Amino acid sequence: MDNEEPEPEAAAEQLPDSPAVAPPATVSRTEARLRKLAGRNRSAYTGPLIALARGWVSRDGRMHLLAARYLDFAVLTPDHLVLCSTGFFTRRPRRRVFKHPLGRLEVTGLGPEPFRTVRVVGNFNHPIRIELRANEGGFTFASELLACTRPTASRDADGPEAGT
Repeated sequence: MDNEEPEPEAAAEQLPDSPAVAPPATVSRTEARLRKLAGRNRSAYTGPLIALARGWVSRDGRMHLLAARYLDFAVLTPDHLVLCSTGFFTRRPRRRVFKHPLGRLEVTGLGPEPFRTVRVVGNFNHPIRIELRANEGGFTFASELLACTRPTASRDADGPEAGT
């Protein structure tokens, strides 16, 4: 007691190499279901999702106005483009109807910029047309999809080499 040494403060005592634990991020039921559908072999996709959007999906062709159209969810991951169909009454994601690697896709924006409609061509029978909703999420999805896929001949023609 006669010893006048200051006591070490509680703040100075730290556990060695204790990382700060962040609270788990809340994930909506829709996003959780889309992650499960985007995964493989019944395991949920754990990587980052670049963009999510809802859009009308149909085959692209001469008689596009007469083609069957479906309001689907579109999921963009760093590796794949995934389309998930919705339930009839619930409008929640139900099944994966399309999953294709981005490296094998050619995407072209249709209409004026910012693009809301994209045409997806790959090694499947018919090109796919995705008409996204006219909101910020739809415009963001279209621009991210165009940025993630390989450039097409029409996008190359717009570049600086087109004049030479």
